[in-house]
Amino acid sequence: MLPLRHGVTVVAAWAVTGLGAGATRAGAQAPPPPDSLSRFERTVRGDDGGANAGVAAPRLRSATNVRGATQRFELGTHGTFEYRRPVRLRAVREIPATVVGTLVLGVQPQTLPEWGAAAVSSLALYAADDYLLDKTRMLARHLGLPPNHPSINLRFAGMKLPIPSTLGSALYFLGDGSADLLVAGGFMVHGFRKDDNRARTTASEITSGLVSLGVYTQLLKRSFGRQTPNEATGPRGRWRPFPAMGDYNANVPAYDAMPSGHMAAAMSTVEIIALNYPEKRFVRPLGYSLMTVLGFAMVNNGVHWASDYPLALMIGGGVARVTVARGRAQVQEEVGAAAGRPNRGFTWSPLISPRAVGVTLGLPY
Repeated sequence: MLPLRHGVTVVAAWAVTGLGAGATRAGAQAPPPPDSLSRFERTVRGDDGGANAGVAAPRLRSATNVRGATQRFELGTHGTFEYRRPVRLRAVREIPATVVGTLVLGVQPQTLPEWGAAAVSSLALYAADDYLLDKTRMLARHLGLPPNHPSINLRFAGMKLPIPSTLGSALYFLGDGSADLLVAGGFMVHGFRKDDNRARTTASEITSGLVSLGVYTQLLKRSFGRQTPNEATGPRGRWRPFPAMGDYNANVPAYDAMPSGHMAAAMSTVEIIALNYPEKRFVRPLGYSLMTVLGFAMVNNGVHWASDYPLALMIGGGVARVTVARGRAQVQEEVGAAAGRPNRGFTWSPLISPRAVGVTLGLPY
């Protein structure tokens, strides 16, 4: 679902060093090789990865819910991709397919090592949850950060818009959906100003990704029923699976610790941008650094345990890869056409005729 070199390392880099150090190291991982990304996109869209090998088919299956002329982006070693303009309400139309596609991807045999790594890291962090909580709050007090996230609520068009009022709450709201939607809005504005289909598609994918991952995080929260640190009545919080709907709604923090929706949303947004803009090498280091700060803030605020993060990273990364694969087509080398180009190297072929038996040589020119 998500290469764990991009996921669990975000948590590990923060937890091992007492939270904060090592975030840049986690984000410095190189992007996936173009060939592996190509195989993934063929898997998600159902393309045949082997039957047509060597055939001059320049492009994978077309992207979904798009229209208009194609814009091609040549990204050097990352490959060449084609983007078309998203149709109206593509962010909404793509949600069912993204949810199903993420589930299909998650049950494929090749994802078993990633699930195993997520399980091992979750168990390791679970064993240290209380210790990490204490050390996080100790460091936060030293930095002058309060153990809560106060905000000022503004009313707009009948909606409540929380505005962070302290540095600690600003860090917490990094993972709030409003921050992701602001990023999506920036890409949308840029897309319309520059007539850039890649930016328009990125905005659409960030939006649909938020809703799609929300389906998984909310179902899992209601399945695990884990107490948050602030509501914990025992070491590392009690687990009360499948609480009654009335009990859950009456006291949400008593059941919704795992997985972290904030971390899943942040991971999805960072990965969608990184996959669509692989030439921008700063995206993952910057994004993972901010996610490390977010993880620190949420533990300090008592809304999550460190062990709530690995599963959230898996969900966010999986949703990102599925939605990006559905939004573009990768142009492939025209292998068959290459056979028709002049060969400028040594060549040879056997020569058998009634008068001669030998070898024909072609010299470079």
